[in-house]
Amino acid sequence: MRRVAVIGVLLIIGAMLFYAIGKMPPMNSRNTPDKTHVVPRYLEKGEEEGGARNIITGVILNYRGYDTMGEVTVIFSALCAVVALLDREKRGLSRSGPDASGVRSSIIVRTVVRFAFPVILFFAVAYMMLHGEASPGGGFQGGAILGASVIVFTLAFGLPESTRRMPLKVRTPLESTAMIGFLSMGFIGIAYGVNFLTYLLPGVHGTIAQTIRNLMITVIELGIGIGGGIIFISIVFAMMREDKFELRPDIPQP
Repeated sequence: MRRVAVIGVLLIIGAMLFYAIGKMPPMNSRNTPDKTHVVPRYLEKGEEEGGARNIITGVILNYRGYDTMGEVTVIFSALCAVVALLDREKRGLSRSGPDASGVRSSIIVRTVVRFAFPVILFFAVAYMMLHGEASPGGGFQGGAILGASVIVFTLAFGLPESTRRMPLKVRTPLESTAMIGFLSMGFIGIAYGVNFLTYLLPGVHGTIAQTIRNLMITVIELGIGIGGGIIFISIVFAMMREDKFELRPDIPQP
């Protein structure tokens, strides 16, 4: 009986979905709401209302700023779940599979990574994060590049070396910078008597208002980039670590 009920419910839901699909406008139709209202509004007033010359940044941090704040919260929650299941790496005890093999990476690989790593890091922070409101890029892209650069360094030099250069006590406070950036800029608006995540503050006009708005967006971009990148790094470190323990003669070994 239960199986029949489940099948019946699924058939009803399937019929509703097929009906909704049949009512959808044709593919690439010019009469859909996104093409008649949303896109023209973004293109015509995106810079004025969103506060960023990069329309995508204005959409992400202004028009749908609450949704973006929810996304960074989900990313931070993913880190909490991984840490709860796998625990953090331990200095002097954690290593990865390649580290345990004792085979070092090629001198060519390590030399290339040694020179490329600071360049990639500079590109992620100075260009992608700091210029995301005016040019292609932004916090999410910069954070992905930041995290990937550290992962490349880890693959070349090993997990112990990476955790020595980026210890847990440094990473832990930075993992929440995305949420801190959103909350701090949002509460500034509330303190001025406007809505949460409002970048145009009352009583401030002209060039100063635009400068403050750009600064607030940049703070959020940096928070997303640094926080997202560090979370990416911490998750990978937790997933690739293999703890080693010194053998003690007083404890029977398997």
